[in-house]
Amino acid sequence: MKKLILLLIAVGFIAAATKTSSANNTYILNDKNKACIEACNTCIASCKKVQAMHSKEKNTKMAECAKLCKECAASCADCVKAIKANNPKIKDKCLETATVCEKCATECDKFSNANCKKCATDCRTAAKHCREM
Repeated sequence: MKKLILLLIAVGFIAAATKTSSANNTYILNDKNKACIEACNTCIASCKKVQAMHSKEKNTKMAECAKLCKECAASCADCVKAIKANNPKIKDKCLETATVCEKCATECDKFSNANCKKCATDCRTAAKHCREM
């Protein structure tokens, strides 16, 4: 009888642990979602790097680039949150993010700086993955 009770308790703990871990991963881990999250996170890092560079230089010609990089990073972060939350409006959020990423890429392309060029490439990659969602 004691063994049966211990077995039932163990099964209960395993079931509770499984339920808890699956609650933390509410988004569907398919290849499209993973690729979009990864591309958005890369874009966020590039945008933040360019934004920091522009704020140090205080070049007025680059003010629009810094502004768009800030918007792009925020939009990508929102997109990642929407995917992870399995938000029913993921497609709308991703399409909105793709548009912001393209604007940022176009602005970053105006500058010859290596960070800006990398940011433009990363923004276009994120936009591509967002459109595929």
